[in-house]
Amino acid sequence: MALTEIRVIEIEERGQRFFPRADLIDHQGRSLIFPETRELGAVDIRDVANGVNLMALRLIGYLPLTSSITLNIVPKFPIQNLWTMLEIGGETYGRILPTIRSYQSTANPAPILLLARSFCHYLRGALSAGFERSYYTRTVSGYYKPRVEFGPTISRYLSRGNPIDTVSGVYDFGLDSPVNRIVKAACLRIARIIPHSEDWEDERRMIQIALDTLQRVDVREPTTHDFFLDEGVSLRLRSHYSGMLRVYQLLLTGGGIAFTFEPGGRELPSFLFNLEDIFERFIRQTFLEALRERKIAVLDGNKHQGKLFEDSRVYPTKSDLIFRRGKKNVIGLGEVKYKPKLKEADRYQIISHVTAAKAPIGVLFSPANEGESQRLERLGRLSTGAQFYHYRVNIQGDIHAAQLQMVNDVCALFPAPVIPEPA
Repeated sequence: MALTEIRVIEIEERGQRFFPRADLIDHQGRSLIFPETRELGAVDIRDVANGVNLMALRLIGYLPLTSSITLNIVPKFPIQNLWTMLEIGGETYGRILPTIRSYQSTANPAPILLLARSFCHYLRGALSAGFERSYYTRTVSGYYKPRVEFGPTISRYLSRGNPIDTVSGVYDFGLDSPVNRIVKAACLRIARIIPHSEDWEDERRMIQIALDTLQRVDVREPTTHDFFLDEGVSLRLRSHYSGMLRVYQLLLTGGGIAFTFEPGGRELPSFLFNLEDIFERFIRQTFLEALRERKIAVLDGNKHQGKLFEDSRVYPTKSDLIFRRGKKNVIGLGEVKYKPKLKEADRYQIISHVTAAKAPIGVLFSPANEGESQRLERLGRLSTGAQFYHYRVNIQGDIHAAQLQMVNDVCALFPAPVIPEPA
């Protein structure tokens, strides 16, 4: 039976695509979309005349849709801005699919932790199948062993009046081959990169097992030609070694990848990224770093929950951002929404949280749409005196300039610190 050819269809996040009904629904009226894809909530599907409209939601990456269709969901903003947001906000790169995909190459370096997770993906396969064992040459100095290396023997021994000792080349069978020496060097480097957190515990354990297995293997950093040593590895293990060498080369040379699909591009594991999480962590971490010197703490309300009602803890508040001076003086709250247009429920959410916390300021953050400039918009004031704003962040251009402008614009809203009068 012939294998079904996979169609890779590129679509922007929150972009729409029309599909004929036969692409997504079989002749018995059953959906062909993978249940796992539906559970991710990554696509919105609506029936239209003669077909189906599909919208990509919040996730970006290589997403299998049916057995014959794969979506390559790309961000609307530059890939380097995505890498910057991931670096600033932090990411574990845990949403990795058991699929190898081809990425378009770029000059900008890929995130180090993405490469670390990719390397461990291939290393897991090599550990499961067993490292490559082969014959390799080992040089021995001393008494005669076949075969004698006459040049080194003459220069080292005979020319110095020693007619007994020789330099010999012998063949051994084991793990200490050139490709395994490079893999060990890669494991040592990756071990220094990955965080000491629970999310990376499996990877740390895996690298430790690999290093124990390669204990008697010498370490050697690769040259340009060494990245092709996988061509001499047995077919059974070649895909694992090719992947490890490819990732290690990207790590050492600083090569990058884009989300655009390219049949002959760099093959790496497929990652999915949730832009809502990324944008929220990026905003929070930006303020956390910038306001530390101003003695303003920035907290994650999902971890530091408040009370919606004074006499009940049944309904907690989980503000995305809590701006606080000291231990109790909340000077503002923020809610982060990765969406092109705010809804009424978003405004009611920030109003209820600000009222419950008795905060003077509430700010809604969302990305600026294409063609919009970065700006602060005043929404209004409550009878309590609390002021509300909507801040649009431009992630299309210079992301570092956008960070600086956002911090300055929002900090100007906060009440000045109260300086106690001298006694």
